[in-house]
Amino acid sequence: MAKSITILWIFYKKLIIPTILFSLLPCLLFQFNMGTFGLSFILIFPLLHYFIYELRLKNEYYFYAHFGLSRILLWSITLSLSITLKILIWFL
Repeated sequence: MAKSITILWIFYKKLIIPTILFSLLPCLLFQFNMGTFGLSFILIFPLLHYFIYELRLKNEYYFYAHFGLSRILLWSITLSLSITLKILIWFL
């Protein structure tokens, strides 16, 4: 279990920081609103996942598959994390 969490951290480390920075950009251009941040996060997080892992680092999926994390599982975690964060922000 701890190994899976470590591997997921390696995967999402490349996504989370650029996603937060790119999500703050519309907030700074428009009005700083948590709803704007949540909406941009839900759009940018899967988009960066696609650009980084589907186009640029396509062969890294073999590394994660070696540890039992399939492409479908990684995509479903990405989408569920973005929707969960949007719902949490919506209630704030």
